[in-house]
Amino acid sequence: MHCFDGEGKLKMNLMNSDQEAMQKKIISLMERDDSADAPADALKWAKNLYRTRQSATGKTLVQRIKAALQVTIAPNELVFGERSAGASEVRQMLFSAGENSVDLRISKGTKGLNIQGQVLGEGFSDCTVRLGKYRAETNSISEFKFTEIAGGTYNLMIESGEKHIVIEELELS
Repeated sequence: MHCFDGEGKLKMNLMNSDQEAMQKKIISLMERDDSADAPADALKWAKNLYRTRQSATGKTLVQRIKAALQVTIAPNELVFGERSAGASEVRQMLFSAGENSVDLRISKGTKGLNIQGQVLGEGFSDCTVRLGKYRAETNSISEFKFTEIAGGTYNLMIESGEKHIVIEELELS
């Protein structure tokens, strides 16, 4: 880029000197680098691992993701930062499962517990949800619902094609 006025030439010279200074700094860092290479057996193992994954083709297995509890809000407890005026009667639990999350809300019904849930993220609309012997289907926005469930410990499995989310030993009370 050429500038013909005095101010433009000055700016161009400053830019060139800044680039030269940066290049000198990078070269100096490269010359002073004293890091060691990884051991040869570790490099070979890593390369073989990549080759194995790359060449594996054919049938895909079901990916089973175990969900981890991230947040739980118990009924009748105020939560720091919550904007509501009073405590809720609903127990809320948020689970993380890879690229997805599962939001559960558990409330007391007349003959048992009501569970409303939603899978957050893509890939779980119109799929099957199993809670022990109970079964439900998600809707187009991945919501599901169980009503009048007896208290106890259950495994919750959300099945969508080749991806399943599992919440093990979910205590409902």
